[in-house]
Amino acid sequence: MSHCPKPFTLLALLLAVCASGSACAASAPGIDNVRFPEVRTIRYQCDNDKTLTVRYFNSPDNQAAILRLEGKPVLAVSVISGSGARYVGGRYEWWTKGDEGTLRDLMQTDANPPMLGGCRAVR
Repeated sequence: MSHCPKPFTLLALLLAVCASGSACAASAPGIDNVRFPEVRTIRYQCDNDKTLTVRYFNSPDNQAAILRLEGKPVLAVSVISGSGARYVGGRYEWWTKGDEGTLRDLMQTDANPPMLGGCRAVR
């Protein structure tokens, strides 16, 4: 019986290996011929002494982010936003403007506070 990894497992492995720099020095990390020449990791300090680390993968036409929530990676892709950069992955929305960001659980009502609010990039 052969074991075939799940697509998201392969994606996470590809991004982790390529982000390390050494294994993919000749080419930028990518998915299905979409290359991400700009990869950056930003740590955010949020309200209530909470932190969030986000790894951004950017190309001219595609943007994605990986957030680690409750010990699990969440792949979020950019979606239309009136202002700032808005990423959605599963039930989560990460919305940034400049150096600030807010994480919301889309299964909650707008009346609920964000999961992480007042997040500011640590430089």
